Amino acid sequence: MTQSTSQFEQVFRKFRPGLISFARSIIHNEQDAEEVVHDVFMAYWNAGNVRDIEETGLKSYLFTSVRNRSLNCLRKKRFDMTDLPEDSSAFKEVDNSVLENIEAKQVQERITILIEHLPKKCRQIFLMSRVYELSHKEIAELMDITPKTVENQIGLALKFLKLHIQR
Repeated sequence: MTQSTSQFEQVFRKFRPGLISFARSIIHNEQDAEEVVHDVFMAYWNAGNVRDIEETGLKSYLFTSVRNRSLNCLRKKRFDMTDLPEDSSAFKEVDNSVLENIEAKQVQERITILIEHLPKKCRQIFLMSRVYELSHKEIAELMDITPKTVENQIGLALKFLKLHIQR
């Protein structure tokens, strides 16, 4: 086994679980999240310059790549027209619940994108609370902060989302 293969395996083992979890929090689909992470690692390997696991910027590079590919995956799914019937008469009697589901999905995608714009610590706290359903006390213990700080950060995140979702 060459040194670059060994370095790649180290990077893969260390970052893969976190990258999949991160992609899943954006895409909300396990299979698509794994595919995105796989694509990122393939691009990393094919670039030919496998970097040491301790190199600064590697973690940031991988997470940024996963975020970008996840958002591209969401966009592609939203605009994928390959399954549309050629006969437009199929759309004449669309159920209102279908339209409501489409609107709800678009709002969820918008919220996901807005969450990415929160400051890092605020985003982490918000996701722990809303996605992983941890209590303020549990979050405070995990992050070594006070429950009041958790409450304030969640309040700031909600205020930010409310302000920007209306636009």
